[in-house]
Amino acid sequence: MRQKIASLLFGMIFLLIPATAVHAAQAIPEERQLPRLVDRADLLTEEEETALLEQLDEISERQQCDVAVVTVDGLDGKTSTAYADDFYDYNGYGYGPGDDGILLLISMEDRDWAITTYGSAIRAFTDAGLEYLVAQFRPDLSDGAYYEAFTCFAEQCDRFLTQAAEGAPFDEESLPKQFDPLWILISCAVGIFAAFLIVGLMKAQLKSVRRQDSAQGYIRPGGFHVTGGNELFLYRNVARVRRAESHSSGRSSTHSSSSGRSHGGSSGKF
Repeated sequence: MRQKIASLLFGMIFLLIPATAVHAAQAIPEERQLPRLVDRADLLTEEEETALLEQLDEISERQQCDVAVVTVDGLDGKTSTAYADDFYDYNGYGYGPGDDGILLLISMEDRDWAITTYGSAIRAFTDAGLEYLVAQFRPDLSDGAYYEAFTCFAEQCDRFLTQAAEGAPFDEESLPKQFDPLWILISCAVGIFAAFLIVGLMKAQLKSVRRQDSAQGYIRPGGFHVTGGNELFLYRNVARVRRAESHSSGRSSTHSSSSGRSHGGSSGKF
């Protein structure tokens, strides 16, 4: 009887050990375990890694919000969103007590990208803001200019976090203005050409005008002469129109990760 009880207890302990080990392995660390740049797909040179990591660290510390970039060869059977969420959570990313941060994941196997946000970064990067953000770096990503894409991502994150700290985050009605340098040059060239054309036409119409020796020469004989003037201010009518207030939705979609925490973000192909 004692042997049966001992065997039963031993079996229960044996079953509990792996479960406890798995739970411990999936626990969220209190401190970040990896740098803010992890290039497992080896997309960057050593010089590029050093420069990008310095940029990410400087922005993260100044904004008090982790900004990270991770590249991998494959997703180990997960979706890009799940992989990004888990990488963020189980490697202890996030700044301060709120674990605030944003992480860009690149998987080369099927050319997937995913962005995960957590804490205050969920508010700072709205759905519309994330769409704009991705549109800035994805062309370089598709062209294989990975360093340029990642530095663009970091710069835009810095811009978004500054905007959120100063007031309302970038959203559908308040996205940054985009300027195409080519169109600026074309507009300037067209403006200069139009100015020369107009001045030339005006000059052609003034061929009959001749320079006079004195001011009297410019006065038409028998013309109207003003001998005096007096202005009297009688009324003032001021109309005040109330400015319509603009309300930004500030919508940031969220989802639950395998850790049970709520993340924001987006994903796609490049």
